[in-house]
Amino acid sequence: MRAILLAAGRGRRLESDAPKCLLDIAGKTLLERHIENLAQAGISALTIVVGYEQAQIREFISARSWPLPVEFVENKDYVRGSIVSLAVAIDRISESGGIWMDADVLYPAALMKRLVDSKHVNCVLLDDSSEETGEEMMLGVRGGRVLRVARRVSPEAPWDQVGEAVGFAKVGRQGALTMKRLLDGEVSAGRLDQEYEAAMNLCFAEEPWGFEPVSEFQWTEIDFREDVEKARRIAAEQG
Repeated sequence: MRAILLAAGRGRRLESDAPKCLLDIAGKTLLERHIENLAQAGISALTIVVGYEQAQIREFISARSWPLPVEFVENKDYVRGSIVSLAVAIDRISESGGIWMDADVLYPAALMKRLVDSKHVNCVLLDDSSEETGEEMMLGVRGGRVLRVARRVSPEAPWDQVGEAVGFAKVGRQGALTMKRLLDGEVSAGRLDQEYEAAMNLCFAEEPWGFEPVSEFQWTEIDFREDVEKARRIAAEQG
């Protein structure tokens, strides 16, 4: 199974000149941690979508050997929404399915393995211990099916379950083909300044999506300096 790592963005809120995935978290970069976790979870190949300061990422990868093959796809419009990053790489998993994931997340390998091993062909990870603040991407579930992902989902419908989306997704072949069509449609229409979750919401209406609960895991998305400190505390505890 192949994974797509979306690492093209700049991450302005961190006020750093380096790509987020090269942040040092307790002695290892996020990128190192991603590759180690993916290999442990059974991922066999990795595509990294690059854009901002991509030379730094390419040089980092070329400087050593890795436990799985790594390739690059360039997003020349990396200043636009993340929908463009996923659109330029989705064909890498359109034949047999696979995983896409945000690069700015710290998590243990067991969390990724839960996604890889899920019985759901199309699957996201849901943490129902998180509160909805308007900053996180939240998932709305009804009848065991994921139907919505947005900054706020609570006012929209009577959900059976609501929780934060980790930022990783697994799709089977049909799910990947549907996502490719929807992503291509959004990009062709010029709707570039939106997140890839906009296409996921369209896909939820066409394909069945399940979820795996992950509230027992320590993980964090990294958007602000305080998130970096939180990530370093978590990494130190996990060893």
